Amino acid sequence: MAKKQAAKKKVIGFNDLNDKLDRMIDAMVTHDDLKRLEERLDQKIDKRVGEILTAIDRLAKVVSDLSLEYAAVSVQLSRHEEWIRLIAQKTGVNLPS
Repeated sequence: MAKKQAAKKKVIGFNDLNDKLDRMIDAMVTHDDLKRLEERLDQKIDKRVGEILTAIDRLAKVVSDLSLEYAAVSVQLSRHEEWIRLIAQKTGVNLPS
């Protein structure tokens, strides 16, 4: 039985083995390939992070502007409420609380 198995085995020559190894090595990723991939990914990530930070800055400005506007409207409303109260007192109109 050992003779049958030995007969079925294919003998691979040095050149065949060398060719197979060359194809395997060519298919492998090299350190330089990984370095280039890492650099490209870093550039893309940096670009995306920059875009996100720009968008956050825009949103922060909008929130800040709205906050200032709300404060101004609140002060104006308080002023108007006081004027209405004074007018009601001078004209003798009773306003509900």
